[in-house]
Amino acid sequence: MATLAFMIVMFLGLSGVAAAIDAAVLSVTKPEIDELVQKSRWGAKRLREVKAKFASSVVVIVIVTNAINVLGPILVSHQAFRILDRTGVVMVTITLTLGTIVFSEILPKAMGAHHAPRLARICAPALMLGRRLLYPLVLPLSWLSERLTRGERTLGTEPQIRSLVRMGHKAGLIESDEESMIHRVFVLNDRTAADVMTSIGDVKALSAGCTIHQAAAESSRSEYSRYPIFGDSIDDVRGVALSRDLLRAVIREQGDCGVMSVAKAPLVVDTHARVDDLLVTFREQHMHMAIVQDTGTTVGIITLEDVLEQLVGQIDDEKDVA
Repeated sequence: MATLAFMIVMFLGLSGVAAAIDAAVLSVTKPEIDELVQKSRWGAKRLREVKAKFASSVVVIVIVTNAINVLGPILVSHQAFRILDRTGVVMVTITLTLGTIVFSEILPKAMGAHHAPRLARICAPALMLGRRLLYPLVLPLSWLSERLTRGERTLGTEPQIRSLVRMGHKAGLIESDEESMIHRVFVLNDRTAADVMTSIGDVKALSAGCTIHQAAAESSRSEYSRYPIFGDSIDDVRGVALSRDLLRAVIREQGDCGVMSVAKAPLVVDTHARVDDLLVTFREQHMHMAIVQDTGTTVGIITLEDVLEQLVGQIDDEKDVA
């Protein structure tokens, strides 16, 4: 009787371990594996190899799981028929069936999926060893599996990432402002300079023929820190003047000089320029403002602040608040 009980416990235990490993390997994701590798966790690199050859790894798990689930009940039944009567055999069968459902399926798979990164990492070396030992069986079966499942599922798409962000927010793992910012990131490449620019009719500009005194006076009446400088027309972009440079020139008694003496080279972009590309351009060119043109016609300006507001929302400075 003790032998029978031991066989039942052994079968349920081995079957449960196999089910947990199965769930863990199937559930662990590539980002989780990459994180484990970056942290130099034991078994992480082997786990990456297991996932890289996923078909053969699944074949190993299936072979081992089915071997346990087929041989286990056969051996238990054989032992039960030897030492028990018909009623006892029925009771053992019922116990084995219920035990298999609970302790070899439901609980192990739930725990395996919940602790997938850790369990899969620990079991990865054993799976690689099993792949070598069962190579004659694994090779043809994995080949057949790969032929029947050609191609890969597309993972990491924008809708999937957005869904993960929403799930993280609902679970309390991501703050509301973080969720909003992540969603706005995906909008950047869908918007162009024309979508977020300030129209030329609302732009305060300077004439290339004015003096620094005149430009500084205009600057003092406005709240802006940068001004485009136009020549004969708004399509004749000459440069950009910073209010601080105008003030510095006045302090140095250079007010009678032309405004072009303190002008910066202008950055001109097309109306179809994507906002995410503009962010990179501003950073690389060390500029905070660009003139927006459509086939040579000036239609507006766009600033670094305009781009950042697409990420973080409206930005109000001290003058806006006042």
